[in-house]
Parts: sequence; C-alpha cells; structure tokens
Amino acid sequence: MAWTAPMTWVAAAIHTAALLNTHLRDNLLFLRAYLSPDAATELTIAAGVITVTQTYHSVDTAADAATDDLDTIAGVSEGQIVILVAEHTDRTVVLKNGTGNLILGTDISLDNTSKHIALICDGAGNMHALLTARDVTFTADAFQYPAPGTDWTPELKGAGLAASLVAKKVWLPLNFLKIGDGIISYKLVGDAVEAAAVTVDCKLVRVNLADPLTTSDVAGGGITQIDADGDFDAAATLTAIETVATDKQYVLEIAGTTGVGDAITVIGAEVLIRRLV
Repeated sequence: MAWTAPMTWVAAAIHTAALLNTHLRDNLLFLRAYLSPDAATELTIAAGVITVTQTYHSVDTAADAATDDLDTIAGVSEGQIVILVAEHTDRTVVLKNGTGNLILGTDISLDNTSKHIALICDGAGNMHALLTARDVTFTADAFQYPAPGTDWTPELKGAGLAASLVAKKVWLPLNFLKIGDGIISYKLVGDAVEAAAVTVDCKLVRVNLADPLTTSDVAGGGITQIDADGDFDAAATLTAIETVATDKQYVLEIAGTTGVGDAITVIGAEVLIRRLV
C-alpha cells in the first residue's frame, strides 16, 4: 500500500467512498503500518532482492541456505524506515554494501534473531543504515618502552619501573581507535610500592600530522598524581569529548619517579569511548 498525497477538500464537494478510502482509510493504514509496526513478517531473499510491505520484517535466505546476500530492498519510498532481523539463527543474511540500493559503509551480517538493522530510504531510492552511538570500554596494554632494562621494563603484569629512577616515561598507544570515535575518559590501573617517594603521572597526548610532527595535550586528560603506596585505578575525564579525526593519533604518556626501595607496575588502561554503530 502506497501513500497518496491527501486531496484538498472544497465546500459542497461530493465525498465518494472511493475518495474517502484512498485519502483517509488507505493513508491511515499506511501510517499505522510504518509508524507503529506490527509484528515482523517474513520475507525470503529472491535473487538478492526483498520487497517490503511494512516497517518490520524478518529475512530468510533463499531455499534455507546457510548464507545469502541481500543486495536490494524494493517497495520503499523517500523517508521510509525499514527494520530487518534474521529469521533464523542458523542462517545468515548479508546486506551487501554498494550493491543494488544498499549504501552501508560495509557489509552487515544478520546472523542471529536478536541482531537488527534500521535503514532509511533517500530521494534516489537508496537505503542507508541509521547509526546510533554506544559507549564502549577498551583496554590498552601494548606499551612502548624507550629504554627497557634501564627505565620502564616489560613484566608479566605490565610495565614496571624499578627503584631510584626519576621522571621516566613509557607510552601506551590507543591503537583500537577508529575515525569518528569520541574519547570520553580513561583509568590508569596498577600498583605502587612506596618506601621513599613514589609518583605516577599520566596524560592523554594527541599526535598531529605536520612537518615536523607535533603533539598536544588533550584538555582534561591528566590524572591526579599518584603519590602513595597501594594499588591505583586513577581516572581522568576529558573536558570535552575528543573526536578522533584523520591524521591524528592518541597515546597515554606515563611518567614515574621512584626512590630507594620503591617500585611501580602499570597493568594498562581502561578507555571509555563513544562509537557510532
């Protein structure tokens, strides 16, 4: 059922059943189908195509194949939203990016009955995935050591700094980031053994493409200095969410100082980011 642009009523016009059915009944049914979806009805891929009849559909592979590609979603008009879910957990529907009328950025697989995708139709009849943001915590523990053995040194538990060393640095690249991610906060995790005077500092640094390369501290990216014995879980929340862009990399710069009998071990960091999914 398609949407019909409602007619403009004029005084003394005769309202026939056909007119009322087209402009009132059918349009109300259209709105009901697309704005307040009924339970999903099943569609089966045929030569890479499905034709939608409402907002919410489950999709199955042709002939119950283990996997099948979906290239084209037919039966849509500009602004229409479609929600799809796999019909069966044992059969995978693969929405193919750049094939037919799907523009998704990447292929998307519906491989269980709880994974959904929402799409919207543009004026050219192409279907685009609607994105949402989700906060995700990643762990980072792939340290970069400037002078292992004399400064920070790799250990089973993480990066270790021995006694009687001053202002020694080790770096923790955030190599899980994607363009468009938003860095919200992080926690530095580890343990300090203090017999004399131990300190641990950490800040988030942005590395910028330039000639020569430049670095800049991210506002709010520094933890409160650790200066006491015991395990630590030191947090820093950025002043504003830092959006990852092209030609920029991010690294945590950790600086430690130990006195006689002191030791520091950093396990790694837990970094909270906001990612479009």
